[in-house]
Amino acid sequence: MKLIRFKLNSQGGFRSLPEGFEIHFLRDFHHDEATEFNPYVLAGLNGSGKSNILEVLAEIFYHLDCMFLSKRPDYFDTTEENPKGFNPESSLIEAYELEYFTFLDSETFSDLDVSKKAEIHITKKAQERPKINWVNQEAFRKVKELSRAESKALLPEFVVGYASGLNQTLSLPFFKSRFLQYDAYLENLKTGEYVAPRPESSLVFLDNTFSQAILLSNLLMNNLEDENSVLGPFKNYVNLSDIESFRLIIKTSVKAEIHSEITYEDGIPNNGNEIRKYNIFESLRGVDGSRKNYTQSYLEKLKRCATAYSEKSFLENEVYDSELTFEADETKYLYLDYLVNDATKEAFQLHFDHDPLKLFELFQLLLIFNNYEFSIQEKHATLGSKNIFLVNDMQRQPKENDRVLRFKDLYIKKEGVANSIYTKNLSDGEHQFLHTLGLCLLFKDTRSLFLLDEPETHFNPDWKAKYISSIRNSFKKEELDSTMTMREMLITTHSPFLISDSEMQYVLLFDKDEQTRKVKEVLRPDFQTFGTSVNKIGIRLFAMPNTIGEFAQAKVTEFREKSSNLRNNEEKEDLIKKIKESLGESVERTLLIHEILESMDDESPNPMPA
Repeated sequence: MKLIRFKLNSQGGFRSLPEGFEIHFLRDFHHDEATEFNPYVLAGLNGSGKSNILEVLAEIFYHLDCMFLSKRPDYFDTTEENPKGFNPESSLIEAYELEYFTFLDSETFSDLDVSKKAEIHITKKAQERPKINWVNQEAFRKVKELSRAESKALLPEFVVGYASGLNQTLSLPFFKSRFLQYDAYLENLKTGEYVAPRPESSLVFLDNTFSQAILLSNLLMNNLEDENSVLGPFKNYVNLSDIESFRLIIKTSVKAEIHSEITYEDGIPNNGNEIRKYNIFESLRGVDGSRKNYTQSYLEKLKRCATAYSEKSFLENEVYDSELTFEADETKYLYLDYLVNDATKEAFQLHFDHDPLKLFELFQLLLIFNNYEFSIQEKHATLGSKNIFLVNDMQRQPKENDRVLRFKDLYIKKEGVANSIYTKNLSDGEHQFLHTLGLCLLFKDTRSLFLLDEPETHFNPDWKAKYISSIRNSFKKEELDSTMTMREMLITTHSPFLISDSEMQYVLLFDKDEQTRKVKEVLRPDFQTFGTSVNKIGIRLFAMPNTIGEFAQAKVTEFREKSSNLRNNEEKEDLIKKIKESLGESVERTLLIHEILESMDDESPNPMPA
């Protein structure tokens, strides 16, 4: 997809965005650039409201997603007994206008020209359902009403979120989607339907929980040694040369509780009249129509890629009495060990169709299985809440031995390092670099919206300078691939380096009114940012008064005050020497020395150069 325009019409606005706030992304005279990848860089001082745009878009697509999901938990929708359930007429963003381009989904619109841009306008008024209008539908087919499946297919294929800091408001709708994905899987367990790991919900929040899944999916499905590999930045910047080995531990005896005939008390669901427990992996074991002959399961795929595997059982809570023996619960684990070589990678690529995203989606589902510990009451309360502090509760993890999937002993090889190291030994910057570029690589061929909140915070200056170009390289299509994919990315940042690598039309500057605490306006720079020095960008866009630190600037001010009290050229020359000894090269030092030289008398013999 490619954003065109957004306008907020909610009474009172949303957080720091006032009612009537409007932002134009791809303007009319740039519509022909819709298929080009140009990330928008959202810049501004701390608290200027730039992250609120990411939150708004995440909330909007979460609400739209919920409207079109085919499998939703029984307690999800609003009913007389469940007044706090989901209501398509009410959302956190009550009124808005959103416009974007997208390509059509080839499966849903198989008989139409999927190479042409579809223009989509979504409008929501207060206490009304959002309306999806396919503006140029006549260019594709005779106008007809959109089906539920078609409406869902006109939304982004994925909305991928990432936040490096503590922006819990951005993550809230994504965490709710995790519950929906888990509950949709429970529905398949109940009906006995075989499912692939790909979620129906489109929101994906890739926090640190997914770091090892992202890294493995990319390294196992791509070859670092290939000169044209998309993993070039992994090798060139992090000096990563390969995986040596890793272990997966999967708890295969987890039982999911399925509730039937749910009743409510004071609007809160109870456990129903019947609770049945199912092995959580049942729907990942493929079956034919008769449900008798099992085909290859996803666990079997992981086994076939492994160097070695074993299954172990443990008895828990085993109690023996002189007269009675109480049967213990049996806990089962599958241990999969991988000594990675070319054959290992070929096996993964064969079983997962040479698609890193398919492997990642399996890891993603197994990690989401950890939600089995949440009760129906907890999930119901969370899905119906707007309290951002619930995110801490939603991130609750089972104890280590109770987790469905664990990544253990992941060793990697780095150039220039004699022995393999744990991934945990990587620096924060290296982790963040591999994580954020890795998620781009996984979703690079999808019609997705990427919402990245300050993804470069732990980078050194050199990596910040290379980050935009590294992202661009992640989205390069293979030469033989003639298909086009329309993607959108919004990046919030305080880094002049990211702005210096972006054309001015893709830089959005946020300015907040100090009295109202609302965003006053969003402007584009009045100069070409692409190729502009980071010092100039810092001064022009971030209101930096100087290009050096505050303590150093105080020293410059001290020297300037001293120079104004000097009476002859000899004293001024001595001061210039002292300035050069005390201060490193900078614009501020050069200007100060120039001022002193200008103040020296004409008879001064050969003034010292700056």
